[in-house]
Amino acid sequence: MFQFLRGSSLDSATPDFAQHHNPFIRHIVRRTREFLENEIDPETGERYLKPVKVDLYGESDRDAVQLPPYLKDAYEVAEEFCELLGQRIKGSGFLKTLLLRRVGSTICAGMNTAKNMLGAWEDIEEEDDEATPEEKPKSLTPSERDLLEQFLDRLEANQEDDPKYEVVRRLLVEEGWLNEGCIIFSQYFDSIRWLADQLSRDLPKGEVIAIYAGGQKSGTLTDGVFVKKERESLKKSVRDGEIRLLLGTDAASEGLNLQRLGTLINLDLPWNPTRLEQRKGRIQRIGQLRDVVRIYNMRYKGSVEDRVHDLLSDRLEAIHQLFGQIPDVLEDVWVQVALGKIEEAKQTINAVPQKHPFEFKYHQVKKVPWESCATVLSASDRRQHLLQGW
Repeated sequence: MFQFLRGSSLDSATPDFAQHHNPFIRHIVRRTREFLENEIDPETGERYLKPVKVDLYGESDRDAVQLPPYLKDAYEVAEEFCELLGQRIKGSGFLKTLLLRRVGSTICAGMNTAKNMLGAWEDIEEEDDEATPEEKPKSLTPSERDLLEQFLDRLEANQEDDPKYEVVRRLLVEEGWLNEGCIIFSQYFDSIRWLADQLSRDLPKGEVIAIYAGGQKSGTLTDGVFVKKERESLKKSVRDGEIRLLLGTDAASEGLNLQRLGTLINLDLPWNPTRLEQRKGRIQRIGQLRDVVRIYNMRYKGSVEDRVHDLLSDRLEAIHQLFGQIPDVLEDVWVQVALGKIEEAKQTINAVPQKHPFEFKYHQVKKVPWESCATVLSASDRRQHLLQGW
């Protein structure tokens, strides 16, 4: 409702009307996780909600995954490609930044996207300086195609593993996250399947790796052998302690109760911030026996995700405490940074309110000039006014 009213004629006439008189704010009781975890129920003497704290890893600058030179070169070519495409296609931010979104997940996903673009996107002529830019979606000019081919050449000429894999392997095996039970999230199925294949090669013999995805892609991978399974079967196996490692796309970020698992790795950072909260909620939930769960957020050094992290790092915690989650409007920041529009990204961040609308409405005490009141309502009159619609 607040977003609907913004920009309307009502908003321009009374800029603070929605902020102070929004019916959602007037009639909704707001109970944050922090409040419920700290408030004592007078009937039971216990907290309303058992606190489950989060130890967050991967947040410092040194935790960003370092790219070897050939991958760094390939990433810079991908950035150049997206900027060139963005100058020609004025519409969808998603389409213009698709390659950077995918290569920000894993090198495998980035390569698959480049191959698909080269094979399926239509060739069009290069525009000269006086021509109207061609905004045809899913098309490539010769310059754009050349950059995609350079991107692939830099990756295919090297056989080194994606550096994210070594971080995942270290967390699971050397730091014991596998023993606590772990779910690993990615936005993309090919990233998940690539990681599962790598882990199946290096984890102890007989370790069952569950893959939870949309369609008919779910199943288990054991010693390199994949068996299709229903998602309900996988959930039951996790609950029963038969599976301690689950790799999932964002199909697993909603409706799953995975209190049995104690750790979570985000293989990539989704550009829609709400997804991170949904992922975290799979293990930080009622029924989690641990007092603390561990979460690792992965990003490549120098990537779009890394740059956005630098811009938001000093604001994210405050924004999260303010709203209880990260507003979806911050998805625009990722697109703006990917296209080199850093000042626009900063403006988007700075436009996020510094206070929650509830605070504007209720967290204040004003002196009432009672002497100026001409009429005092009787009890019946007060009731009648309170019963009136908004």
